[in-house]
Amino acid sequence: MANLYFSFFLFVLVAFQVTVDAQTNPIVPDRPGFSTGAYTVKPGRLNIEFGYQYSFNNHNTDTSTHTTPLSNLRVGITKKIEFDLLWDGWNIDDQEDSNPETSVADASVGGKYRIIEDDKFNLTALGLLSFPVGSSPSTSGHVDPQLGLLWDYSLSNNVSIFGNVLANSDVTKGDRNYSIQPIVGVSFCHTSRLGTYLEYNSDIPLHTGGSSEPGSSSVQNTINGGVTYLLTDDIQLDINAGVGLDSETDNFIGTGISIRF
Repeated sequence: MANLYFSFFLFVLVAFQVTVDAQTNPIVPDRPGFSTGAYTVKPGRLNIEFGYQYSFNNHNTDTSTHTTPLSNLRVGITKKIEFDLLWDGWNIDDQEDSNPETSVADASVGGKYRIIEDDKFNLTALGLLSFPVGSSPSTSGHVDPQLGLLWDYSLSNNVSIFGNVLANSDVTKGDRNYSIQPIVGVSFCHTSRLGTYLEYNSDIPLHTGGSSEPGSSSVQNTINGGVTYLLTDDIQLDINAGVGLDSETDNFIGTGISIRF
């Protein structure tokens, strides 16, 4: 999978002949956080976003997971459309009294379409398909869709609110599950380089395929926040952390980098 991903990246670089142009606006990554940004990459530009996350849950049995490279490749197709390729990479799961287990995540392909673009308000549609290229237990073994509406609203030059409404479908132990994922947050620009955000995420099951597994139909809630720093107009660094608000939801801490070409 890593070789396939790298080959696709090289193909995109050649096919779109990505060059630095006169664009002066700083990069607007989709990371960090659960939400996906309403902004699309400008035509002829390429964003590459990478990260690492350590998640853990010690409510019952101590478990933890290392995930990297949390990659998101975004290519500007037109003024309103971008192409996205997402791949979480490798998960290393460690459970109390068990040996660590390494698995490969599935990959998602899709994109965004800008519906409304305004100085104050932005609204964008998202569509992704996850393909079962990973390994157990990180793969669903099926093609899984995700649809969403992404928005943001500027309250002032330094404060914005944002959110997503996502419709998810995946397969767990042979059962097709459906859920709605509302996300809302606020972001702050403290200087031209330094920003922070705070975000609330909820995952609400609508149908769990008749699964009777404990916790399989529980609503999962997380609050998370982070700090972003523009190293240059084309490079952003971030650190982030989140707390699960129930026994089924992991806590996590992570870091990442986003680069525009």
